[in-house]
Amino acid sequence: MMVTVPTAAGESLISRFEKIIKDAGAAVKVSNLGRKKLGYPIRKILDADYFVLDFEAEGKVVLPVLSRLRLEQEDLLRYMLIKKKLFKPSKKKGRIEKSVDAFEEPKVAKVTVVTKKVTEEKVSKVAKVKKTKQK
Repeated sequence: MMVTVPTAAGESLISRFEKIIKDAGAAVKVSNLGRKKLGYPIRKILDADYFVLDFEAEGKVVLPVLSRLRLEQEDLLRYMLIKKKLFKPSKKKGRIEKSVDAFEEPKVAKVTVVTKKVTEEKVSKVAKVKKTKQK
């Protein structure tokens, strides 16, 4: 995920990194999340463009990309690199790839509600109780 300045320089930064990753032999999927207001000003900038670059590459490709990200000081406000986790649900299905994504909506569990009808019982006689004064 990359947060860039809201100018054309931010767009060119994304295209440069997309080219760097493609040259390393990885397929890149770029998602533009749009311009959003920052929670706090970063270098006196209040709005920024958010991008997600999804790629799969070997470990030796990641180190040069990280070093280039650290050098980009003018157009890049913040960045975060996340490794996807592989989960093995069962032997039959094999390994499936599942990522921890902050943008996914959480799955809601199905809940079944059972209601019971309560019947009223009639009281035949009510006894009166006299109050006694206690001293």
